[in-house]
Amino acid sequence: MYKLLLCWRYLRTRWIALASVISVTLGVATMIVVNAVMAGFANEMQTRIHGILSDLVFESHSLSGFQDPVWHMEEIERAAGDQIAGMTPTVAVPAMLSFQVRNQWVTRQVMFIGIDPATHAQVSDFGQYLQHPANRQQLSFDLREGGYDTIDSQSPTETPTRPALEHAGWPDAAGTGQSRSPEHG
Repeated sequence: MYKLLLCWRYLRTRWIALASVISVTLGVATMIVVNAVMAGFANEMQTRIHGILSDLVFESHSLSGFQDPVWHMEEIERAAGDQIAGMTPTVAVPAMLSFQVRNQWVTRQVMFIGIDPATHAQVSDFGQYLQHPANRQQLSFDLREGGYDTIDSQSPTETPTRPALEHAGWPDAAGTGQSRSPEHG
């Protein structure tokens, strides 16, 4: 008890010592907050990159790719056994895209990526960004009759509805020739 009393007496009379203690406390608190923020950022980046790019990628550098990708996938699965959660073939082809902007031709390098919709959902988080729930289960870009989410399914909290998706789907995209009523925009 006497130690606490002596410390308090010393700190009360010495403003410089008190300022030093406060500055060290603020510095340590700042370091703890910065470490927590950076750890959260690193974890979020790792999670997002893992959703896009798999743990293991086999690629061919020849222009024709793998001669028999199904055979290669079967060999990999045979060698690794049940340690593989999912596998899918993809094709990436570099290309040039030319388009006209204000009477001027612009050329850009693009990368066309082809996926297998039957197996790509096993190795990617891409499906969660599709608007129709049935398209999320089995990757598909088909326009459907209805059932589009009117709430944001990626948001962790309650969000307001998205009325723009109430009339989404094939009947509206096909241009049925019927005009919408004013309340539907």
